[in-house]
Amino acid sequence: MKQSVLFISIFFLFVAGSASAKHLMTVDKAMSKMFKKHTRYDIKRQTLTSEQIAQLEEDADITFKGTHAHDIVIYTVYQDNAVMGYAFEDTVFGKWGPIHFLMGVNLDGSVKEIRILDFEEIRGKGASKRRFLKQYKKKTIHDPIRIRRDIDGISGATVTSRSMTDGVRKLVHVFNSLIK
Repeated sequence: MKQSVLFISIFFLFVAGSASAKHLMTVDKAMSKMFKKHTRYDIKRQTLTSEQIAQLEEDADITFKGTHAHDIVIYTVYQDNAVMGYAFEDTVFGKWGPIHFLMGVNLDGSVKEIRILDFEEIRGKGASKRRFLKQYKKKTIHDPIRIRRDIDGISGATVTSRSMTDGVRKLVHVFNSLIK
């Protein structure tokens, strides 16, 4: 009997967790919304070295272990032959699972916009809402980009809010060290 209850409990958790995974948009759709006049983009996959990770941990005041992906996809966005901006595809890990997002960056290094591509958060669904994401707009390396300082977290989803905020702060620093 105990084994049956345990099996049913594990099965329910697995099914409930799987059912909460949500795909919101493709990279192409997100790119079209962020860079309305773009004509093309180039893709570069970047695996951060241990030295780059150590530097980012220090500069952005984050810890990679268990919360940040080491692989980042960098898009150089063009209008005709002129670079009009960049986008970074990244994944952070919230309380219940990964949050996969695309962050547009203006040529000056400020955040243009953020679009959530997919996520597996149960209580952190507010992280995909414009109300939360618009707080990052125009943030640069000179801003704190921290919960309770210049970013309001999501009530009941503290881990998700903090993961997204740390991810954005990381990518602002990635832009500064790899692109600028």
